[in-house]
Amino acid sequence: MVVNWVMLKTFFLLVILTLCRLPQDVRVITYSNNRTSQKDYESLSFWIKSNQRAYIRYAKGSNDEVDISWAGPDSANGRKGFRLKGPADTLSWLLVQQGNAIRITDRKGRQKELRWENEAGATADSACSICAKNESQAMAWLQKYFFR
Repeated sequence: MVVNWVMLKTFFLLVILTLCRLPQDVRVITYSNNRTSQKDYESLSFWIKSNQRAYIRYAKGSNDEVDISWAGPDSANGRKGFRLKGPADTLSWLLVQQGNAIRITDRKGRQKELRWENEAGATADSACSICAKNESQAMAWLQKYFFR
């Protein structure tokens, strides 16, 4: 019997790679106004990839979603925060921590508060493996990757 060592090595390599899959290094934190009405809904999703700040998505209503940019650290009234900019400079927001929530101030001084959104849902069956598990973890990730 002739053994094809190349094919056998390839097979074992595929088995090892399949069984030893590395976990995804992607995380997401979502803050929203928790409005039940789709038209009033607003959220910010902060994405982390490979232990780096990746991107931020702003959603308003049921289908409107846009990428916005992290524009650097900033502060307001001695509170550490960071600035966000929209496409073509359409928006400029300052975000600061307010407990486990975030307070957003726009160019005109209008403020709104967003709270952590539990994307995992109420049941274990709908658990989101890349989402923050609770508001403390969400704020810790936000502090580590965006407030610096």
